[in-house]
Amino acid sequence: MRWPAPLPPPPPAPTPEELAKKAEAEAIANTPPDYKAPFIQGAKNAMLLGAGTMAFGMAAPNPAFSSMFTTFALSNIIGVQAVLGVAHSLHSPLMAVTNAISGTTALGGMHLVAHSTSPMVTTLGAMATTLSTVNIVGGFVVSGKMLDMFKRPDDPPEYYSYYGAPAAGTMLMYGGAHAAGYPEIDQAAGTLAGLLCCGGIAGLSTQGTARLGNASGQAGVALGVVSTMGGLHPSIATTASIATMMGVGGAAGYYIGNRVEPTR
Repeated sequence: MRWPAPLPPPPPAPTPEELAKKAEAEAIANTPPDYKAPFIQGAKNAMLLGAGTMAFGMAAPNPAFSSMFTTFALSNIIGVQAVLGVAHSLHSPLMAVTNAISGTTALGGMHLVAHSTSPMVTTLGAMATTLSTVNIVGGFVVSGKMLDMFKRPDDPPEYYSYYGAPAAGTMLMYGGAHAAGYPEIDQAAGTLAGLLCCGGIAGLSTQGTARLGNASGQAGVALGVVSTMGGLHPSIATTASIATMMGVGGAAGYYIGNRVEPTR
């Protein structure tokens, strides 16, 4: 009845704002790239970093502050680099491992239990030690359960338990050196524990190293606990008390971790 079909209505005229945006986009597209810009920005950032670090050095009131600032700065850099490229599918297992490693706040509780003379401080230290151990064991259990979700039926067998041998050997070497009176062995063991914990976090960035990272974190926390006990020189009664607290916390963490569904 209406042959030929009527033409569609013409599109509305662009508004001045749309014309301005289009002209701006075309101008940006036709502008040659500024290859100097990223280098200039990088130089500015480097200048700020250098000036800021020197300012902290001038403001440092004592060597202890400088030592703590060094540790703080290096830990931030290591932390950023370790998790910068983590796979999205590993965010949850990574958080479980970092939660477990953050449970090394138990080491501070152990110091309070071993050296405090105040009943209130000792009680708080005991609570911190016990609850932090719940965090440690529960975090590693949950991380292992999450990583098990990525296993396929045709995957080759894994023997990460073999890494327990060098971990135990290192602790035995530490115990022997500590008993022999080497003064800096506690510091060396603490450094190695920190490296293993950093390796644990970094290992959770890829699927190929995730399980090794979980094992590395466990070894690091265990060595940290052992080296802290060695550095405290506690009495037999204090050692038994700390072992009992950590045993109770570990059992609770294992029970709670096994009750957590890996998808929650």
